[in-house]
Amino acid sequence: MRVSVAIILATWVTLAEAEEPCFADGEPIQWIVDYCMLAMETDDEIAVSGCIERELVSTFPNDCASNMHFKKRMCEKVIRNGTRGGTVNQCLRDPTFKGGTVEAGGVGA
Repeated sequence: MRVSVAIILATWVTLAEAEEPCFADGEPIQWIVDYCMLAMETDDEIAVSGCIERELVSTFPNDCASNMHFKKRMCEKVIRNGTRGGTVNQCLRDPTFKGGTVEAGGVGA
């Protein structure tokens, strides 16, 4: 009986620690750059440098949480301005929704 309880607990802990898939692949800095470019309506990296600096102070438990935070803000903006339909949750779960910096794998890549 003790062995069974230990196995069940070990399995439960393993499942609890398993991460859900991240629908925002890429590096956090890439998502910040794309968010700032969208928010400021420019693709000029110099023009968005202040925004990037402000956003870099935000802390998150992991890269996926950071990426999803900025993806959510981007989803909210494009849905609000009418360039994307659907809901924020649909947008968040869409692995193809990403900015140009994330898509390219970096600025100027």
